[in-house]
Amino acid sequence: MSDMFFLFDLEEENNSQLKHRANAGIQVKNGKAFEFAIAKTYATYIEGKGVKVSLEKNSALLVAQRFYYEFPEATQRKFDNAAYHTIDTMVRIEPKLISLTSSKDILHIFLNEDSDGQSGDVRDVVFQRSHPSWEIGFSAKNNNDAVKHSRLGSSLDFGEQWVGVPCSQQYWESIKPIFDYLEDAIRANKTWDDLGKDKINKVYRPLLKAFVDEILRIDANNPEIPSKLIQYLIGNYPFYKVIKDDAHNMVVVKAFNINGELNKKAEFKTPKINLPTRIIEFSPKENSDTTYNMVLDGGWEISFRIHNASTKVERSLKFDIQLLGNPPILFTQHLFQ
Repeated sequence: MSDMFFLFDLEEENNSQLKHRANAGIQVKNGKAFEFAIAKTYATYIEGKGVKVSLEKNSALLVAQRFYYEFPEATQRKFDNAAYHTIDTMVRIEPKLISLTSSKDILHIFLNEDSDGQSGDVRDVVFQRSHPSWEIGFSAKNNNDAVKHSRLGSSLDFGEQWVGVPCSQQYWESIKPIFDYLEDAIRANKTWDDLGKDKINKVYRPLLKAFVDEILRIDANNPEIPSKLIQYLIGNYPFYKVIKDDAHNMVVVKAFNINGELNKKAEFKTPKINLPTRIIEFSPKENSDTTYNMVLDGGWEISFRIHNASTKVERSLKFDIQLLGNPPILFTQHLFQ
């Protein structure tokens, strides 16, 4: 299969997609390009094994394809090479990628829309069959391992959104002075740099404290919160995380085999992992005004780093949430390029 197979009509993008493209930062472009490289590389390899493949042309694929071809050919090869290095591992633990069960059996490959992540599906590239029904997905990461970029705002109920428990009146009262201060800064057309040390003392520190206090308050009255929190972060579907790590010239594959739903009949098994049941500690990161780390049982550890996502002051702040630790039995393979 030649690359011409993938050169879909880019002019079919609608205005919202073009706006997304224009506003995307370099990290987003790299991530989307890597998603496209995975879909393209797997489609080429699997079809070469005699399997019928359908690479679905949806808006997510069109956007990712455009980002991919905006990079120099040398960069495109790096994306492709990283994707290719995962294939041997994946066909061993998910042999249905290249197996045929009937003449009607087609492997459908598609990219998820960004909106799917908001509804609990963190998978970026999905592989699907219908005869019989089967599906797996990859979360693709280019030189980062963030799981969520959630926001805190004056009316954003993170408790309800994350774990299904509304935030308390104490939380709303504690954050009101913070966002009142930000409203004044917005009216004065200030940047975050204009706030100086007040950015830390009047925004970051008190907002993080309010957030941590509320998480612990909710947890104290709802014993299922640790598991719901992890499910919010890693999604409602079992998946494989594929991390392109240029600094170490390797690709990392992790299997988040929640409830044992991945590679059920494969020769090479990935262990089932369990969700946590309690929060052991939630404390500030040493020498940091922007980050708290949460330690849970079962080997889980989460980093919550808050930051401003733009130059000018906004009405909300963004989290960079990462998994610092996961159960030690979680399948992890480092593939050096």
